[in-house]
Amino acid sequence: MADDDRTRWDDRYRHRTAPGPARSVLVDAAPVLPPAGRALDLACGPGAEAVWLAARGWQVDAVDVSGAALELGRRAADDAGVGDRIRFVQADLDAGLPAELQAGPLYDLVVAGHFRAPVVEDAVRHRLRSGGVVVTSRLSVVGRTPGGDGPDPRFLAAPGELAVFAVAAGLEPIEIREGDGETSLVARRSGQAGAPSV
Repeated sequence: MADDDRTRWDDRYRHRTAPGPARSVLVDAAPVLPPAGRALDLACGPGAEAVWLAARGWQVDAVDVSGAALELGRRAADDAGVGDRIRFVQADLDAGLPAELQAGPLYDLVVAGHFRAPVVEDAVRHRLRSGGVVVTSRLSVVGRTPGGDGPDPRFLAAPGELAVFAVAAGLEPIEIREGDGETSLVARRSGQAGAPSV
């Protein structure tokens, strides 16, 4: 499966020349983010969020399955003068967080844009410090027009899914949005570990 995912995403990003802007859910969350610290960007794609964070002083570990996407991110980071603040890691996140990111200081921020996988909750539960912030979004069934050539239903969040995620991961929601085929969560890690997810 990893090879199929890698090929599919490499094909998508191979001919792009720039990553595009950072997702609005992250930009809008800027007032509640901790002061610059360590950030983990899961399924970072071409690195728009990682570059946006690094430009604001963050040290970022940015992970994606696609080498083509990561190369776009490296170029964008170098062009922005923040290449020394981002570590790009190629890994299949369906297999969990890469070993090199499972040790060391905890993260102050976990970002996961349009990414629905168990590794997101695992990273939040085990690698996000108390008081750290999560900014995540997923494609959703809520407000989505049925039919057509949309995304695989496996990748669509159910109604209320991110609210359940917040409780299971021991998060205090700051903002949850849901509608127009997308859901997003901005939340802070409380001092409690939270219950195991089901």
